[in-house]
Order: sequence, then C-alpha cells, then structure tokens
Amino acid sequence: MLDIHSHILPGVDDGARNIETALKIAEESVRQGLTGIVATPHFMEEGYRMTPAELKERVERLQKEIDDKGLQLRVYPGAEVFIYPSLVEDFEKGLVPTINDGRYILLELPLDRFPVYTEEVLYNLKAAGTEIILCHPERYQEIMKNPDIFYNWVKEGIYGQLNTGSILGVFGERVKKTAVLLLKSNTIHLLGSDVHSLDRRKQNFRDGLERIALLKDGLVEELLENNQRVINNEKLLSNDALYNKKKKGFMRKFREYFTKPLFV
Repeated sequence: MLDIHSHILPGVDDGARNIETALKIAEESVRQGLTGIVATPHFMEEGYRMTPAELKERVERLQKEIDDKGLQLRVYPGAEVFIYPSLVEDFEKGLVPTINDGRYILLELPLDRFPVYTEEVLYNLKAAGTEIILCHPERYQEIMKNPDIFYNWVKEGIYGQLNTGSILGVFGERVKKTAVLLLKSNTIHLLGSDVHSLDRRKQNFRDGLERIALLKDGLVEELLENNQRVINNEKLLSNDALYNKKKKGFMRKFREYFTKPLFV
C-alpha cells in the first residue's frame, strides 16, 4: 500500500521540520499498513524549489535513516508543483521533479481562484508529454462552487488525487461533501495523505480508506492500484466520469449532496 502525496522529507518545506519528525511520520505510516510513500515537497516558481537531482539526494538520505531504524518503508521522489506561467518551460529544461522520475506530475493550484493561464499551462504540460495529477481537487473553491470545471478536465485526461483527510472532515464539511461527490462521480483516481506533521495534517491514510470503502465496492482497491501504477510509470485505471445531463451536470447533483447524509 502506497501513499502518493506527503511532506515527509525533512527541512525542505512546511512539512517535517527535522529528521526526528520524518522518522516518526515513517513509523506511523508503517503502523497504518503503508509500505511506500512518495515525498512530494512543494515546488514553486520562487521559494520552495529543488531540482530533480537535489530531491533524489535528499530522498536517498532519508531512506538510509529509515533503513537504519529497521522500518519497512520505501520513499520515492516527487514534488507538489505549484502552477506558474513558465512551468512548462522549466519542465522542458529538466528542472521540474516528477513522481519517481516518470511522466506523472503532481500539480497544485491556488485554493481560492485559478489563474487566467491555468488552461494554457494544463494544455502545454500535456503536450510536453506529462500526465497531470491534480492534487486535492476537492479543496479548491472554484471546483467546490462549480464541479463541472474538474469534470471537463478529467474528460481531457487529467487525473485527480484526493486527500484522505478530506473525506474525514479535516478541511471542513464543504470539502468533505465535495470529496464524496468527486469519488462517486469517478473523477478521483489516486489517494494521498498530504501528511505534514505528527499533529497538524497528520498521517490518516488508513482511516480515510475505511471511510472511502463505504461509498462503493472495489473503489479503494482501484485507487490503491493506481497509486502503484504511478510509481511504475504505467497507464492508470480510469472509469468514465459520470455526468447526468438531465440534472444539468455536476452542479445540480452537487447541491443534492448538501441535503443528504454522506454515508448511508
């Protein structure tokens, strides 16, 4: 079992502050049944930023510490890449880390409002040969207001990664309800904890899986299979996104979820 999104790498962003915290996150991850975790530190135009070579060296250093402690956990390199206008140019120069040096890139957007250049960057990243995984789509204000935005991106070949904390209510009720909608509508393909520390944004992968399992038979197994396929640089399993024309897309369906129990 593998976690596709974490901030376990120590001393590089707002995640694990030091090696001691990183090792405790690793211990908790193993306790929850994980055998692999992708280190996805923030990567931005300015501020948090490491080249793929620097990232690989940091991951190898952390892996040695984990091995020395006797923990059965494999750490893979990756990054949570925040969108910016010249992202595609930097990617083509080999400056932008991908997950396990493959073709999958974990992309983050601003939580409140998407930049005017978003669609252009998405298109050009795809044209450059990447497979785009949008991290935690359930947390973006624009998708919460209009889930059709994400539905249309999924139809264009973009994948969605849900935070397990979202389904548990860590980010509030509206995010949780959006998470349920996206899961039930086949627009989520991967799972990550987005763990940052031992208390705030803690490791909750196992609890999230148990809640997701209540929604649909076989869904957890499919999501976990896709997590592994990303590491192997393989094509993902993908059910067709559901769209109800009678109800005018996601928006009408979305409102219904706000008046119904989440788990029945």
